Amino acid sequence: MHYEELAAAGGTEFRSRRRTITETDAVTFTCMTGIMDPVFTDEIFAQENLFGGRVVPGPMIMTYAMGLTDDLGYSSVVAALGVEARFVAPVRPKDTIHVVSRVAEARESKSRPDAGIVTLAHDVRNQDGTLVQQFSRTLLVLKKSAAESQEVPS
Repeated sequence: MHYEELAAAGGTEFRSRRRTITETDAVTFTCMTGIMDPVFTDEIFAQENLFGGRVVPGPMIMTYAMGLTDDLGYSSVVAALGVEARFVAPVRPKDTIHVVSRVAEARESKSRPDAGIVTLAHDVRNQDGTLVQQFSRTLLVLKKSAAESQEVPS
């Protein structure tokens, strides 16, 4: 979607497709990032502590949620300008997440007349509908006329 479409969407909610978090996802993410906290990697430690079992890192869920909502700005996002996040409840391997998104704010860019600044608010929920994460991301998004002159193959 382009800036004008997102700005016009106002408080409309967009629901993403679902994605099940696998054991392989969790192991790959922790190995790639070096996040080796035992709450993510040691089932016995995790059972004896806060969460009663292993959980996956919050940043992993946020990046998956960004992927699930990529179609909101595919080919029109110029840059990510910022992210604010709250990790509300644990996510475990075998949980299935989806994202409910809305446009929280949209305004013209002062420095880029061909783009606008859009803040998307995202609620990540698990298979039971439990809110597990909330985050917002602010994006620089091309206007339709500018995007059409820079067509990206789909």
